Amino acid sequence: MSFESLMNKWQTLNRSVEALAALGAELRLRQEGRRGDSRVVPLLQEAVDSIEPRLLDGLEARKKFAALALIQASFRQAIDLLENPGRAPGWNYEDPLVLESQGQASRLIVRSIDTLAAKQPALATTLRQPGTFLDIGTGVGWLAIEAARSWPALRVVGIDSWEPAFALARENLARSGVAERVELRSQRVEHLDDEKMFTLTWLPGPFIAEEILALALERIYRALAPDGWLIVGLYVQPPDKLGQALTNLRIVRGGGHPWTAAEVEEQLKATGFERIETVSASPSIMFVLGQRPASKSVGNRCPR
Repeated sequence: MSFESLMNKWQTLNRSVEALAALGAELRLRQEGRRGDSRVVPLLQEAVDSIEPRLLDGLEARKKFAALALIQASFRQAIDLLENPGRAPGWNYEDPLVLESQGQASRLIVRSIDTLAAKQPALATTLRQPGTFLDIGTGVGWLAIEAARSWPALRVVGIDSWEPAFALARENLARSGVAERVELRSQRVEHLDDEKMFTLTWLPGPFIAEEILALALERIYRALAPDGWLIVGLYVQPPDKLGQALTNLRIVRGGGHPWTAAEVEEQLKATGFERIETVSASPSIMFVLGQRPASKSVGNRCPR
């Protein structure tokens, strides 16, 4: 391939980079209530309108904040890939912006679970009745905090083993107003040793490495109360080859595995879960659900 061909590709791809930056800049100006430079603002708005007219109109503040957080995290992680392409896989980000951005975006998971519960009466009952929600990989704690605010009948336990994120989680929780209902534990999912405690568990599938999923599910199953639910979140694979490659690169580089819904369903069934199904949560996220039956021991695997 010639240098000219490479530059043509760069121009095409760079247009997407600049468009995403413009979208994030417009969101940030709106969020901070700033006007910006009078020479730049009209051009910025023209660029955003060229992506899609009125794209940001009508969005509630929380969703605008989450969108900006995702854009910021995307750029920071892209820079890490560019500057450290040879590093080993693993979630080892210490940049507070990356950690906070990921956490802020995760708050939307609670909204998605609420939307799902509107179609799942048994899950809706679980959210309304006294019980305990387990947030695995709580990071900086925003999903756990949002859960405590949204589901007042539930206590919340958030676990994570990455100390830079966990330190931020403690600070966020202290300012949240729900600290008395949220417990933070420095713990890995494969070391979970609770029994029949949680009525609902959230597991972020893309962050779970291939070699620990089976053990993690066994620990979760034991920790769930009879009739307790597990929700595994997965990315929806983009329809195009480049989108799939980039999604898988991001997942594996972050220390996870690009699980398919079919693979997760099979693992849930082998562990002993019932009422297993996959549902769409958003254009980019899907949920795989499973329920621990009222009276049954851990599935076919031996305890580890």
